[in-house]
Amino acid sequence: MPQSGAVPSVEVVDSSPDDFFAGQTDAGAYVARTIAGEVILTPKLAGEFAGDSLPEGWTVTPWVEGGTGTFRDGMLSLDGASLRCEPLFLSPRALEFSAVFAARPDQHAGLGVNFVDVPWVKFSTKWGRRLYGRTHLLTIEDKQFSADLFDAPHRFRIDWNILDIIFSVDATRLAHLMVPMPGYMRALAANERLGKQPLRIEWMRLSPYAPQGRFTSRVLDAGTVAEWHDAVWEADVPEPTSLSLEVRTGDSLRPGRSWSPWRPLAQPGAPMSARSRYLQYRALLATADPSWTPALREVRVRYSAAGAGGVSSSSLVSGRALGCQ
Repeated sequence: MPQSGAVPSVEVVDSSPDDFFAGQTDAGAYVARTIAGEVILTPKLAGEFAGDSLPEGWTVTPWVEGGTGTFRDGMLSLDGASLRCEPLFLSPRALEFSAVFAARPDQHAGLGVNFVDVPWVKFSTKWGRRLYGRTHLLTIEDKQFSADLFDAPHRFRIDWNILDIIFSVDATRLAHLMVPMPGYMRALAANERLGKQPLRIEWMRLSPYAPQGRFTSRVLDAGTVAEWHDAVWEADVPEPTSLSLEVRTGDSLRPGRSWSPWRPLAQPGAPMSARSRYLQYRALLATADPSWTPALREVRVRYSAAGAGGVSSSSLVSGRALGCQ
């Protein structure tokens, strides 16, 4: 039980796109304006569809007469239409995307020229009863997946390697096909049919990712001199990647000589033992494999102060949205 008169701790959380965009990135780090928001290494290509317009270089084309692409609930809904980004690439590449497939035929997302001409590699509803991993160069190769992947958002991944193709969903490998797939392909999504449930796409990203990057948070303001206790963070850190956090503190709003040097945090929850009004954290991201990136999704910093104190929201928003590059 806390002693009478003890000052309760306060927690400030960075987890939304606006929180992260209030910080700053170098050229190797990228703030993704997705529904949840995350900081990753800069991809070669990124398309985000959580707003109300297409990113630069992405186009929606009717697949059938009357086909459309509309923005709703943080996703692009394809109804009888296709989505594409113009640049064509060679392997090896990794394509990741967040999407909601419906249990109806002819919804596709993956890599190809236009999903009509070969080659192509894609997740596809095919006849609508199951989701499939499909490839086509000289012959069609199909791998059937669970029907549980319909009607809910999932994170899909296609590893397009020199000699093989790997299909994964939500970080679980579902199929490994020993199928060489030479040629140029681009990121694509398509719903060939009108009406009923659309194919919904939140974002698409294509490797390679930058080898390293740095994200510096907005300045956190306790409102008065405070005891900064600890920081915890939520992140995905695949095996070939790394992510670490550093903090610095100061008593003037603008970081400068009055601020402490950056100090690494040994692990989430490690005590900071710092006393100041202001604090910043910095995330250092790196990968040894350009097809993978770490992803920082949430940071929680806990402090306590004598008297009322709040956490200021940042007034400086920085970051960028990649189109087809």
